[in-house]
Amino acid sequence: MKHTLRKNAAAALLVLAPLGAAFVAQPAAAQYAPQYRVAQVDPGRITNLSLDSDAGLAPGATLRVRVLATPDARFMNATLGNSGVRVALREREPGEYVGTHVIRRDERIDPRQAMTVRAGWGEGPVAVVFDYPPSFQALAMGAGTAVVVDAFTMSPADDLEPGQVVRFRVEGTPRARVSVNVPDVVRNLPLQEVRPGVYAGRYTIRRRDDPDAFRDAEVILRSGDQRIAAHVNTERRYGYSGR
Repeated sequence: MKHTLRKNAAAALLVLAPLGAAFVAQPAAAQYAPQYRVAQVDPGRITNLSLDSDAGLAPGATLRVRVLATPDARFMNATLGNSGVRVALREREPGEYVGTHVIRRDERIDPRQAMTVRAGWGEGPVAVVFDYPPSFQALAMGAGTAVVVDAFTMSPADDLEPGQVVRFRVEGTPRARVSVNVPDVVRNLPLQEVRPGVYAGRYTIRRRDDPDAFRDAEVILRSGDQRIAAHVNTERRYGYSGR
């Protein structure tokens, strides 16, 4: 039986330290995408993993796992390191697989380990290994609270024209103030927190706007007296781009 294993890691060059939580009850939200690309066996590909939580890694917290991959997998699950936790994923929409897990009191999830997504389409299973995002790793390191942007994307990302509605999505520190700047188009466009650590907003392109300027869109996330900026990632639907 063929088995494909790929190690993925993400690097984020941030203005400040990664989201920390000296108190694991603090919410943590993270979006993580592979940095290193290795060809996978057709017909199935696993391209992206998203992980967030409403209370860090504390007992009782609800973890939400979201994977982007080839549609119509026969099975898919995510194993969280050596914790013994395996989250079954179902296909909510074509190519989008989701699952949740409530952390039990006797479970110990170490974000310094790796997460493995396994799926099956054809004869052999496909497996891809992901590191935990920086915001979750900070929980294990006992870092103090700091702001972080884990993902900044927009849709659509190509072939923009007047009258189109561009939707922005940001994942990062919860309960922050988030705005988007597009050079010579719009400044301080506010994004709303639609769930802990996930922000969304939209903009309708005017005839006088330069569609190419949206490739240089920048998000500003502020929490207290801390601030971080990140450029939009237009290469994939939910990826990471930080500065």
